[in-house]
Amino acid sequence: MSVQLRRLLPTALLAASLLASGCAAGHDTTPNPSGTHANSTGSHPTSAADLPQGIAKAGAQQPVDGGSWTVTLQRLERLPAGTGPSKAPAGSGAYRTRMTVTNTRPQVATAPQIALTIRYGDLGHEVLEMPAGPTSASPAAHEPVRVAPNGSVSRDVRLVLPDQAQGQRVTMTVEATPEGLAEPELLFFEDAVPGRPAAPSPAQAPGDLDRREAVTPLGQWNAGLRLSEVSLSGQGGASRRARLELSVANGTSDPLPGLGTTLRVLAGEDLHLITTIRPAYGYHDAAIAPHRTATQTVGFRIPAAAADGPVTIEAVAADGSRLTFQGRLG
Repeated sequence: MSVQLRRLLPTALLAASLLASGCAAGHDTTPNPSGTHANSTGSHPTSAADLPQGIAKAGAQQPVDGGSWTVTLQRLERLPAGTGPSKAPAGSGAYRTRMTVTNTRPQVATAPQIALTIRYGDLGHEVLEMPAGPTSASPAAHEPVRVAPNGSVSRDVRLVLPDQAQGQRVTMTVEATPEGLAEPELLFFEDAVPGRPAAPSPAQAPGDLDRREAVTPLGQWNAGLRLSEVSLSGQGGASRRARLELSVANGTSDPLPGLGTTLRVLAGEDLHLITTIRPAYGYHDAAIAPHRTATQTVGFRIPAAAADGPVTIEAVAADGSRLTFQGRLG
């Protein structure tokens, strides 16, 4: 986690994106290589009572630094078509939530650094923020954000979600690092994408996360971890672009610090090592909420001569344990 944070936090300073606002109104489990435990992930929430412990409903205030600060993420709302500096592509829509950080102590204080990760659906696909337009109200990125007693700072978070995400849950992970501390506090909020519910993903996590196979076909689950089939793009040249989805199910009541999985991609019958993809460098490895799943798209390159051939991928956990997946490239 600490390596990830050294990469994440410098680019996630609250100062870079907050807008000044007015005062606020006021059973036995066995670890497996993905870092998960036996249990099943939860269903879509309909109320705060249905949420796993540790996840708050969107709109609730969550304390940070012993209550010196609170963080709130409002419910998602869909924006009119064409809103913002970047329009949502066809087959998707733009949405907005508002993040508010409030200073509850009686002194001026420097706001925590904030990193925000948003995932949707049963598999927890990560959502990307829309680029924000320039604003004269934003402080310079290198300046700390100082907040008055009982004051707050806020910013709008704009997202692009595919239309099939409507009605699915959205889990928002906040990594808040108070001034003077090296590790963040984790906060989780949950909402649903406005619109008609879509059919659940056929690849959603199985109920038994302890089931472990020696070799698993790509696209299937093994001990709470899944690697999708590998897709290729680009033609000509000595190499081609490849991508797959890495999914990790957290079956515990505690947060997971991240997907935490290194991928070793081996091509052909001779198992020639093509590449090694590590969390700190190959993909965004943000924390996973209790009883939730996270999915990250992973990109790499393969020799053109290996296309349409067999591939073996080892998924290596932080403790060195391994799971093996097999399939084809292309």
